[in-house]
Amino acid sequence: MKNNFVSEKTIGDSISLEILTSSIKLPPLPINGAKLLKMAQQPIDKIDVASFAKLVEVDPGLFASVLQLANSPYYSGVEKIISLRSAIARIGLQETINSICLYFFQKTLPQFTDIEGFSSKEHWAYSWACATANRRLGHPNLEMSILPGELYIAGLLHGMGKLLIAIHHPNKFSECIKKAGDLKLPLYKIEQDVFGTTDAFVASKIMEAWHLPANICAAVAFYQMPESAPDQYRDIAGLTQLAYYITAASKIGTSGDGDLIDLSSLYIFQQSNLQISKKEIREKLIQEILQSLEKKSESMSGVSSTPQSQPEMGDAYENEISAKASSLAPKTNKKGLFTRIRSLFS
Repeated sequence: MKNNFVSEKTIGDSISLEILTSSIKLPPLPINGAKLLKMAQQPIDKIDVASFAKLVEVDPGLFASVLQLANSPYYSGVEKIISLRSAIARIGLQETINSICLYFFQKTLPQFTDIEGFSSKEHWAYSWACATANRRLGHPNLEMSILPGELYIAGLLHGMGKLLIAIHHPNKFSECIKKAGDLKLPLYKIEQDVFGTTDAFVASKIMEAWHLPANICAAVAFYQMPESAPDQYRDIAGLTQLAYYITAASKIGTSGDGDLIDLSSLYIFQQSNLQISKKEIREKLIQEILQSLEKKSESMSGVSSTPQSQPEMGDAYENEISAKASSLAPKTNKKGLFTRIRSLFS
């Protein structure tokens, strides 16, 4: 197992170096981007609003994206928002930062030609949903001791390697997606056969080149196999894996996967000492996250929860998420279940 890991890491390094030095220029992380990411990782009460506003106001693209969100159907009020401060007041500082991170990486990373089963718009919608779900999993009430902002960045960038491989090896990557769908296998297993590494390893190497924190890089590198991560990074990788699965259930965007293992088999749910591994807690948590994603998806990502394709999932996973439809439907007695769900995040 160790030799396989070393071999995969070496190939991952090689492909990442090819991407970094190719004619399709992958830009270094801009100074403003580094500042933004540093803010995004911090607890919300530690972020200086004036410094954040100054960072946004000097970038017309970022500024416009915030105003667009503030005036979207989900957030719009009686009056049209035209100032950044008013936009932050309407959206909330946390959601403003989240939306700017999404916009920033959409504009920073190279564009690619859509291929069957994988498009830029669907990729970023899936990434937004994964980031949002991952942030929820970092709430202090769940006692995971991981900053929600770090989980958000890991969720947002977890699929960056797919995007980059799609640019540099479009034909091979297209074959991987098709084969994963035909054989009903996780995409990363096909990538290992074709490339000798995974998109997650490639993404983590690019993130290391950008000097992102080691725990965020490890979360991305190992989210497909958290048990293979160094001990200190297994929880953050495991939570990111769970967020990825919740996103698949939300049917927002697409990931290119052909199949996923049962939810009950995920690393984080095998850790009996964790609150989140308790069935009653995780069921309520997943339902709350799915409901939140459903409400915000179109305004935040431009994609509603109606993808062209989604991976098939095992029976245990289906049993866990079968309550989604009923949880989103109007109920005569919302107290009880939803009160308890909300209590996890209050």
